[in-house]
Amino acid sequence: MKILVPVDASAAALAPIPHLEALARAGVELEVLLMNVQPRFHRHVAQHTSRAARDALRQERSRAAMAGAIEALTLTRIPFRAFAETGSPAERIAAVAEREQVDEIVMGTGRHPQWLRWLNPSIAQAVMERTDIPVMVLARGHVGAFERYAVPAGVAGIAALLIAAE
Repeated sequence: MKILVPVDASAAALAPIPHLEALARAGVELEVLLMNVQPRFHRHVAQHTSRAARDALRQERSRAAMAGAIEALTLTRIPFRAFAETGSPAERIAAVAEREQVDEIVMGTGRHPQWLRWLNPSIAQAVMERTDIPVMVLARGHVGAFERYAVPAGVAGIAALLIAAE
């Protein structure tokens, strides 16, 4: 089974590793493609830096983002190939999945408070919109009491002040 696992530097991106371990223990023959997508630099930044410097920075960031997943996969002895891409994450993930003819895309994501979800559009959702390849999203982490109660109350308080000021 050929599986694409896109990762970033977050702990939540490692959520697919236990799933892959379970598949390997069950006897499923796995080929894992581990990838990281680095964004393009804005043209105003790019005009003041060399291409070599930008490429070196992207490589460094990709290595750092994939380090945890590479270590975990190495310890579990699951065969994998790691590589980096540049561009829009959702577009690159879908394109690589199609090009490599993977059977499944497995992504890890963190849990965010409900009020925060509109700030961070789901890359997983954008990938699903771009490909017919099955996408499995595994959540990791939990929302603490501060994020659940204090922050929304603070946002509501600020909104009330703004309304009262008008």
